[in-house]
Amino acid sequence: MSERNGTEKIPEEVIAICAMNAVLKTDGVFELAPGLTENLSRNLLGRDRLTKGIHISEEKNGLVVDVYINVRYNAKIPVVAWDIQENVKRKLEEITETPIHRVNIHVQGVGFDTQDHREEQS
Repeated sequence: MSERNGTEKIPEEVIAICAMNAVLKTDGVFELAPGLTENLSRNLLGRDRLTKGIHISEEKNGLVVDVYINVRYNAKIPVVAWDIQENVKRKLEEITETPIHRVNIHVQGVGFDTQDHREEQS
């Protein structure tokens, strides 16, 4: 998907995993959420993607990243979105040496901290 120094190609899955890590380290993110196409493929084909909530696409001379998230209750959505955009752009440009044209944030819902959810995250 992305060539580093014109020699080695970084697989889309690796780029998506790096983006996923940058998103999950951002304050205010409750979890990644599947987008519409992921829900369809899971329901129709029975397949789950490792990088749910992240979609990478190539554009002329760069990449576009779509991020699907649930925000944490009481989080300031514009601040969370801005922080995600900055974190993802910085991380992916660092590892791919490819310009990131856009990081689109799609807020799918709001998550509430419960005891069960905190235990799953640990």
